[in-house]
Amino acid sequence: MKKHIFTIFALLAFAPSVSAWNGALHTAIASIADANLTPEARTKIEAALGDHSIAYYAHWMDDVQHKSEYQHVRDWHNVALSPKGKILSAKKADKSASDVVRRADALDGLARAVAALQNRNNLSAQELADNIRYVVYIVGDLHCPSHYVFTDLLEARKMKYQIEKEKKPRSYMRFWEGEAVTATFAWKNNEFVHQLNRLSPERVAALTDGSVMDWVVENAKIYRPIYSYLEPDQHFKRKEYRAWLNKSYEMATDQIGVAGYRLAALLNGLFDESMPKKSIK
Repeated sequence: MKKHIFTIFALLAFAPSVSAWNGALHTAIASIADANLTPEARTKIEAALGDHSIAYYAHWMDDVQHKSEYQHVRDWHNVALSPKGKILSAKKADKSASDVVRRADALDGLARAVAALQNRNNLSAQELADNIRYVVYIVGDLHCPSHYVFTDLLEARKMKYQIEKEKKPRSYMRFWEGEAVTATFAWKNNEFVHQLNRLSPERVAALTDGSVMDWVVENAKIYRPIYSYLEPDQHFKRKEYRAWLNKSYEMATDQIGVAGYRLAALLNGLFDESMPKKSIK
């Protein structure tokens, strides 16, 4: 994606750690996707969502997972991979001693939701809306660097860092779920759309080519290097943190746009007969 340089106070600010990719950034992804839906897909989707856009429900899955009827979605966030970036089969993941590996079922959840939407004439109105919301959320999570669980880097996922004058260390995984973007750009949803939804049709076609599995494998190659960016229990002076952040925010921000384009491609294929279908595998 094109680089953008902004002289804004947000570049110098040190925003507090956000709750996760499941808040503002999930909404940003859905907003970009919404801007790239075909009219037919948007009409059908919004009818199913009670005349709301997909951005309205971008982080809905987090809001409902505590309810008994939605307990199954708690494992639909991460994807487990081998050291070489190969997606682990459910059978192999189940044999892992690590709970985070065993519960990395985002691809399974997405496959179920897509299959349900492909046969949506059999769904109730509630089931139709739920499965659309599952797709919107999970595609977002599949573009978050910390949601890729490499089996040889489980200890590295526990890394923390501390910035001078702060009493508590911060989680490195949570950094990649939000602060990698928000500590630099204090954008609202429409600003994310304005700044990131500007690629050429040819570039969008390249980004959305292939299956969801292809996207995950590609993302794994991009995300694995983040574990080399930080030393365990690293302490930063504030100016050092700013310089370190400058190495990280561009990739994380770019992934918001990529996720939005890919989410739109998947939904367009499901709800517009004239558009190519996107497969999971």
